[in-house]
Amino acid sequence: MKKIHPSAIVNPTARLAENVEIGPYCIVESGVQIAAGCRLVAHATIRTGTALGRDTTVCEGTVIGGLPQHTDPPAKLGGIVIGERNVIREHVTVHRAMHQGQNTTIGDDCLLMVGSHVAHDCHVGSHVILTNGSMLGGHVEIGDRACLGGNSAVHQFCRVGRLAMVGGCTKVVQDVPPFLLTDGATALVVGLNRVGLRRTDFTRDEILSLKAAYRLIYREGLSFRETISSLQEQFPIGVAAEFAEFFEGGQRGFVQERRSPPRVALRIHPGINDGVDGKDDQATSGQLIQQPARVQAPNAA
Repeated sequence: MKKIHPSAIVNPTARLAENVEIGPYCIVESGVQIAAGCRLVAHATIRTGTALGRDTTVCEGTVIGGLPQHTDPPAKLGGIVIGERNVIREHVTVHRAMHQGQNTTIGDDCLLMVGSHVAHDCHVGSHVILTNGSMLGGHVEIGDRACLGGNSAVHQFCRVGRLAMVGGCTKVVQDVPPFLLTDGATALVVGLNRVGLRRTDFTRDEILSLKAAYRLIYREGLSFRETISSLQEQFPIGVAAEFAEFFEGGQRGFVQERRSPPRVALRIHPGINDGVDGKDDQATSGQLIQQPARVQAPNAA
């Protein structure tokens, strides 16, 4: 049985399944499709072109189906298809695809936290977490079980591979390969997403193969084409094979590794005190300081 609050505005052409709950001051526009078990908490707006999958919860202030943020959007726009069992928290915005016949898509079992944004023509996989304030530009692709830290921003047309973890406040301007972890301060890769791998019940052998592939990508100093060729040769099947497939589909380049540089000791020669006594400055005599060596970016990513 549908539960629609008297203050809600629901267009008669909207298609609502049974067990749908629409709370106070919600707006459901024409042509919207809402599957069974969905709940609009309050002040949520579901605009034309949106299809919500089963058991999805939409919280206060959220707008799904907004127009693309584009200077000249076409007259006929695409839509939004959202899967099942998603939780979309307060003040999230999800925009329609730019062109008719295309969709912005979100998979199943995702959590979009407060204030996150999914722009037009994005494709978000299943079990994805967008933390508070994270933003996706247009045409971004997010793989299954990826997690974006708070206030991270992904540039348009970039991809984040499955089970990748993007650190908070990261500015993503290149593709993030699957299974990797990026640092929020530098937006560079700092290793495998080991916590995510363990939580997904990857086997020991699978994790070892990912470690070996990681070393090949970021430590062997191979060219890009050599890296792909070596990955295909050494990891033709299994989870590590996903690296080569991901690299072959890239157009914006790939995030490089942030390596901790070796530290070298530099001896400071005794300084001359310019004071009236003309004596050596003993404070600097023989002093050692630690200074990082120059870091070289890997050739393969």
